[in-house]
Amino acid sequence: MNQKIPLIVALNLVVVAPLAFLGGEKIVIEMENVNRTQDRSLNRFSFGPQFSFNYKADFNNSALYFNPVDPGPAIGGADHFYDDGYVRVDGSGNFGGLTGFWGYTNASQVVGPGMEFHAVQAGGPSSTEDDDPQYGFEIVYQRILGDLPTESPGIWGFQAGFSYTDLDLHGRNGGPTPVIIDTYPLNGVLPPLAPYNGTFPGPGALLGDTPVRTLGSAALISDQKLSGDLFALRLGPFVEWELTPKLSVSASAGLTLAPTRLDYDFSETATLASGATFTNSGRSSNTEILYGAYLETRLRYDYSENWGVYVAAQFQSLNSMQQSVGGRSAEFDPGATFALSAGITWQF
Repeated sequence: MNQKIPLIVALNLVVVAPLAFLGGEKIVIEMENVNRTQDRSLNRFSFGPQFSFNYKADFNNSALYFNPVDPGPAIGGADHFYDDGYVRVDGSGNFGGLTGFWGYTNASQVVGPGMEFHAVQAGGPSSTEDDDPQYGFEIVYQRILGDLPTESPGIWGFQAGFSYTDLDLHGRNGGPTPVIIDTYPLNGVLPPLAPYNGTFPGPGALLGDTPVRTLGSAALISDQKLSGDLFALRLGPFVEWELTPKLSVSASAGLTLAPTRLDYDFSETATLASGATFTNSGRSSNTEILYGAYLETRLRYDYSENWGVYVAAQFQSLNSMQQSVGGRSAEFDPGATFALSAGITWQF
């Protein structure tokens, strides 16, 4: 018999036995982890509806007048523009304090021996609207890359999520607003029937060009709206812990890129004490790529080898987006939003 064989066996026992005794638990855990990885589907798709909260819109009206008009100073020999007409310098230079270059829109502007014109002021406070929830859906892909180095079953991997949110944020303000009322003398002239538009060269009915200015009020209702689409792509790692063989909880954090298209609309109505009304509206569109971060947790229950159900909660923070038209502006604020989703998981 070869005498080296007993010697080799003895050396193996001397080297391996202490290692097995000292690190046996670690070896068993590693072997269990290997077995868990080999027995598990490494790819997952999750999809379902999503309900988002706390998307905000800040609306502001910085325009001085309801319409882009300028009544100017209450003096003669100057151009004056109103919501319901104009009184301007004609071809004669308003000879004799009279002008034929004027126009008006409503018969109610004829008041006694004079003609009234109105310039509604539209400046107002800003408002913040939060219309919850916003509706959409999500699709999430997870790739399992390995097991967590823990005694309890756990895995880690990479996650990519896509979500769509249909944005619809409304704001409404109402209340009294000041109105400049300028009254011009007709000097006994019978005004043409409304609507009437005089011209620079004339000829036409002559109106006194120096107004008497007073201040009144109108009832103003302002509707503002932000609507559009937000597409969000989320990328980041995830970790998952097994609570039972069928129930698990996961957490993920990472970056978000969100191409966003928004339409901003405003519509306003001002009603005078006489019942006359003025309307104004505007619209603008804008598209930007917003960016930020997300934090998410998911609870999943597997009812078969390949299929399961989940619920998820997500916090997301993105930078803001602004647009304006006609002296009105809107800021879309997704700085601290929350989302809830539920759906089906497919593993393969």
